[in-house]
Amino acid sequence: MMPTPMLTIENLTLKRRGVAVLDDVSITLARGRSLALIGESGAGKSTLAFAIMGLLRPPEVALQGRLLVGDADVALLSERQLRPLRGSRMGLIFQDATAALNPCFTVLQHVSEPLRRHRRMSASQCQQRAIELLDSVGIADPERRLKAFPHELSGGMQQRVMIAIALACEPELLLADEPTSALDVTIQAQIMTLILERVRALNASVIFVLHDLALASQAADDVAVMYAGQIVETGPAAEVLNAPQHPYTQGLRASAIELGAARLKPIAGVVPSLSSMPGGCRFAPRCVRATEQCATRPALTPRGTRAIACWHA
Repeated sequence: MMPTPMLTIENLTLKRRGVAVLDDVSITLARGRSLALIGESGAGKSTLAFAIMGLLRPPEVALQGRLLVGDADVALLSERQLRPLRGSRMGLIFQDATAALNPCFTVLQHVSEPLRRHRRMSASQCQQRAIELLDSVGIADPERRLKAFPHELSGGMQQRVMIAIALACEPELLLADEPTSALDVTIQAQIMTLILERVRALNASVIFVLHDLALASQAADDVAVMYAGQIVETGPAAEVLNAPQHPYTQGLRASAIELGAARLKPIAGVVPSLSSMPGGCRFAPRCVRATEQCATRPALTPRGTRAIACWHA
């Protein structure tokens, strides 16, 4: 028998004020694999990550479809049922550690919270585990750093503390929402390597929300390309990023800044607003290959090792 996937999303639609922010999204993530969600701002990547964590729920939004973490359907669970999962089976690294960390709490208080809530550890056990976690994420002199407040740490250290908090209870699924966007470029690779090392040590699965195609190619086994709330192309990262087949993925690849590039080729137009989403293929108004057929939405169709939603791939 095939092992149960870590994450199974089937025909997930998330509506806010009657408008589909996520539109019929389907993704499967195997245990021990890493997936990068890529696309422009407004594509729905962070919204999908927050939905997986159960942070977007009725009545704020309307949910349709299945959202399975292991065998638990997050879309059907109450807030009370979700609490044991968040921080325990699922961990989240927020985009901006400075905004996510409470300025009134010390590092020890931050790291101890999930340990007390999910592992029922005593104060002394929390302190010892916190020291081990800070050391594992590369923070020197962890005993002294436990007493520090967030503003006393550099941006890189704050992000490392966020990683330690997310991994404290050894989650099976980690979601990292642009984990390096607020960091100096010189330490971005260090943070991504650190996350992957810790996740692989736990044999966990990880989803990266990224804009940077280079980071996606280095960190992810698989890629899912999102546009305006829809999945338009999925497959192995090396194949999708080196030889994209969907016009939107090709546009992202062509507009990436590379050393020695003679020209930058941005995608014409902008992502449509929620109030003016086109019918059919949502990328059609910006696509050079668009025809009348694109007024009908193409299904995400398997093609070899990948799946593509396009009539003219």
